[in-house]
Amino acid sequence: MRENAGLSVDRILEVAVKICERDGFEAISMRRLADELGVSPMAMYRHVETKHALLELIADKYIALLDLAEDEQDWRERLTRIFQSLGDLMVEHPVLAHVLIAQPVQGPTAYVFAEVVLNVLRSHGFGDQDAVEMFGVLSSFTVGFTLVKRSRVAGSQEGQERVDHIRRSPQHTNLSEVAKDFVRWPRPEVFRMGLKRLIGHDR
Repeated sequence: MRENAGLSVDRILEVAVKICERDGFEAISMRRLADELGVSPMAMYRHVETKHALLELIADKYIALLDLAEDEQDWRERLTRIFQSLGDLMVEHPVLAHVLIAQPVQGPTAYVFAEVVLNVLRSHGFGDQDAVEMFGVLSSFTVGFTLVKRSRVAGSQEGQERVDHIRRSPQHTNLSEVAKDFVRWPRPEVFRMGLKRLIGHDR
C-alpha cells in the first residue's frame, strides 16, 4: 500500500461520502475506508483520528447544504423553511440523520446552523434557555420524523400486506378502520404542519 500519497482530509471525506451513498451508513469503517483509499489505517489516522470525527465531518459537509432562508422576512416561516430543508437533506442523505442521533456534531457549518436558529428565536422573544430548548425540540422532531418516514412502505406490496393483516385482526376495531392511513402515513404535508404547530404559526 502507498502511504499518504495524495491523502488529505478532503480526500478521505470524499471517499467516505461515496461509501455512505453507495452502501449505506453501516458500511463505514476506518479499515474499509483505508482499503478504498489504498493506504494503511495508520496513514488515515494521521488525518482523521477516529470514526466519530469522520462521521462528524460527513454530517458537517451535508449541513453546509442547508437552506438558511435568509430571504425570508417572517421569522416563523424562516424557521419552518430551515427545518424543512434539514428534513429534505436527511431523506436524500440518510447518514446525516444517523449521525445526528448518534453523536454531537460540532463542525463549523453545524454551528452556523445553530447560530442562525438561536438568533431568530432570541430576537423574537425567547429567553436563552427557551431558545436552546426550542432548537432541540425542532431538531429532534425533524430527525425523528425523517427516520420514521424513511421506514414506511407506502404504496408497496409489503404495505398492502400490513393493511390486510391489520384488517383481519378483530380485536382492533379502530385500527382496522384506519389501517390504510395508519400504515401509509405520513402524507408529505404532515411534517410541515407539525413544524408550524411547534413554532406557533397559529398563535
